[in-house]
Amino acid sequence: MRAKNWAAVTIMAAGGLAACAVPNQGTATPVVAPAAPTSTIVGQPPVVAAPPQTIYAAPPTTRTIYPAPVPAFPVAQTVISYYDAINRGDFSTAWNLGGQKLAKGGTLASYAKGYATTSWVDVTVTSVSGNTVYVTLSARQTDGSLRTFSGSYTVSGGAITGANMKRLS
Repeated sequence: MRAKNWAAVTIMAAGGLAACAVPNQGTATPVVAPAAPTSTIVGQPPVVAAPPQTIYAAPPTTRTIYPAPVPAFPVAQTVISYYDAINRGDFSTAWNLGGQKLAKGGTLASYAKGYATTSWVDVTVTSVSGNTVYVTLSARQTDGSLRTFSGSYTVSGGAITGANMKRLS
């Protein structure tokens, strides 16, 4: 197989072709082109895309907590604040909000240790009658299990003074 000789293609500034890509055969025919400066086109090497990279995003270090609406009864707010302190791991505040009455003579350290296997507690105030706050509780444990409770707390002077709670599961 014989290779063909091809004529060069030059693009004129006016946009016309000075010669066309036709194989040379026989006698060359002169091409008359308008007198305009020529432009040279330089081809760029192909752009090679970088290989894909894996980017790891760290999980947020904080979480958004939406506060519950303030109940109409301050005694209910005391119980809610008590469990909020427990969920934050602020056992000193929980102790002062009534934990010392519920610990039955124990120490703050033993009281805090009693929550060592509790991940979080969800409290729902179901009703209030005088200084008695009726609640249901869901306590998620560190092993993934869920304990539920129902009962009441007695509040006096901004602290829990007594409890009557029953474990449901």
